[in-house]
Amino acid sequence: MARREHRHMSSEQQRAAGRAARSRGELGNAEPNRQVSYPVADYPDQGYGSQDYGSQEGRYPAPNARHPQGWADGYGQGDRQARRTVSEGEVYDASRYRRMRQQREEATPLGRIRKAAQDRERAQAYSEDSPERRHGLDGHRALKYAKRTLIGVLVALFAFSVLITMRLGSGISLETRGALTPALPGTPFYMLLVGTDKSADRVENNSTDGVYRTDSIILARVDPIAAKLTLVSIQRDTAVDLGGDYGTQKINAAYTYGGAPLLIKTVSQLAGVPIAHYAEIDLDQFISVVDTIGGVEVNVPVDVYDPEYTGADIKAGVQTLNGDQALKLCRARHAYDKYGAGDYYRTANQRMVLGAILKKALSGNPFTLLATLNTASNSVSTDITGIELMLLSARFVGFDMSTNLYSALEPTTSSYEGGIWYERVDEAKWQTMMSRVGQGLPPYEDSSEDPTAGVAANAN
Repeated sequence: MARREHRHMSSEQQRAAGRAARSRGELGNAEPNRQVSYPVADYPDQGYGSQDYGSQEGRYPAPNARHPQGWADGYGQGDRQARRTVSEGEVYDASRYRRMRQQREEATPLGRIRKAAQDRERAQAYSEDSPERRHGLDGHRALKYAKRTLIGVLVALFAFSVLITMRLGSGISLETRGALTPALPGTPFYMLLVGTDKSADRVENNSTDGVYRTDSIILARVDPIAAKLTLVSIQRDTAVDLGGDYGTQKINAAYTYGGAPLLIKTVSQLAGVPIAHYAEIDLDQFISVVDTIGGVEVNVPVDVYDPEYTGADIKAGVQTLNGDQALKLCRARHAYDKYGAGDYYRTANQRMVLGAILKKALSGNPFTLLATLNTASNSVSTDITGIELMLLSARFVGFDMSTNLYSALEPTTSSYEGGIWYERVDEAKWQTMMSRVGQGLPPYEDSSEDPTAGVAANAN
C-alpha cells in the first residue's frame, strides 16, 4: 500500500491494514502470531486504543495514557508494571510507526527548520573558529611540531656523531684496533690513555725525526653501570721486558719501538687485564678543552713554581685554572723536587685535571658536553665512536669526582742500573691494587698509601 494512502488512514484502519499485511506475509514475519511477554510500561504511549489482541492479560494504553486520568479499562498508575502478552508483529509495528512519525515530523516546515538548526550546531561545534576545534588543532600542531623537532635533533646528533667519529678515528691504525680486546656492551672495560711528547714545535722543527715517546700512560677502568671511573698512572720509567731484540726497556720505549700496538700489549701484560679501547692525546692541544668549558676549579695545596722548564707559577689555594695554567700544572715535575720524585706529583696532577674536565663537561649541560667533544676531537685519536662517547657521557651525567673517581699511582721502587734509572714494580702491592680495581674498589686500601697526598693538586 502506498505510504501517502497509509498516512491518511485512521489508527484503527492502519492496524487493520497491518494485520492483513502480516497475514499475507508482506512484513516478513515468519511467526506473525508468536506471543511474547513485555511489560506494559514499555509502551506508555503508542497511540493505540483499548482493543484486545486475543489476550485477556492486558491491553495497550488508551490514547490519553500520558494524562492524569490513568490507563484505559480501569488500569491505574499502580498497574504500570503489569505484564501482558503481545506478538512480535506488534512490537515491529510500534517501532515502524515511531520511525514513520519521526519522518513525518522532519518533513514538515517546522521539522526542516529544527533539523537545519541542529546541523548548524554540529558544524559550529567542529568549525575552525570554535574553541573545541581550535583546541584540537592546537594539540595536533603541537604534536606535529614536537615530532619534527625530535627528528631534527636526532638527525643533528647523528651527523655530529659521524663527524666526531671521523675525526677521532683518523689516527687509529688497523694494527692498533687489532691489538685491542673488545668488551661486551654495558660491561666495565679497560682503556689505555696515552699522552705523547709530540708538540707543535717538535713537529715543525722535526727535532725527533718523527719519533715520539709517551709522556704519560694512564690505565682507566670505566664502569658504565655504576658510573665510576678509575685512573691508574703507570710511570714511564717502569722497567718491562719487551722481548726479542729489545730486552728490558722503560715502558715508554714500547711506543717508540712498536707504536700503539706494542704499548697496548705491554701494558695489558703488566696489569694483567684486557684493554678494550685506546686513546692517544696531544696534551698541548687537549688542554684547549679547559678554555672551551670555562676553566677548571682546583685546590693547589702548595705553590707550583717551575720557571726553568715549564714556566709554571701557580700559587697555593682554591682557584680556577685556564688552559695554559692547567697545561703547565700537568707538565711541572721539577716544581716538586723538594717533596720527592717529581713524576709522582706530575702524574697525579694529570689525573686530577682529566677528572676536572670530565666533571665540568658532564655537569648536565648538553651544549657544554657537545662543545667539549667537538674541541677534544681535534687533539684525541681513539677507536671509540662518537655515538659510543655520547652514550657513555649520558651514563656519567652529574659526574662527582669525590665519589665516582678513583685515582692511584702504580707502586714501584727506584733502581739505578747501568747508569739508567728504572722504576721496578712492587709486585705484591701491584697485584693487590689491580685486584681492588677489578672489583670496582678504590685502588688504595687507605689514603695513607698515596705518596702524593697533601702535595699534588686536587679538584675542588
